[in-house]
Amino acid sequence: MVAETYELHFQEGFAGEAVEVSVNGAVVARFEARTRMQIGRAHVETVALAPGDEVTIQVAAGGASARMSAEPDKKFIRINLVNGELSAEATQTSPGYL
Repeated sequence: MVAETYELHFQEGFAGEAVEVSVNGAVVARFEARTRMQIGRAHVETVALAPGDEVTIQVAAGGASARMSAEPDKKFIRINLVNGELSAEATQTSPGYL
């Protein structure tokens, strides 16, 4: 399968946490996420994924985590941190920010 560009949109609830993104067990990104309250965006990370690749998002070494498989028709993934838990939702449309 051919890898394509996917966008991970880290949105609400981040206050400077260290985040690590892994694909099929290999770390592909590390960064600090902090939500800008005016627009509801903390960080956007672009990664190359093939359908079925497993994406794992880990917050602050041992904190909240989420895992999902890349879907071929949903190239945008919204990630929110709510009450210490990560939620991740794949979608066909890019989130809009003001």
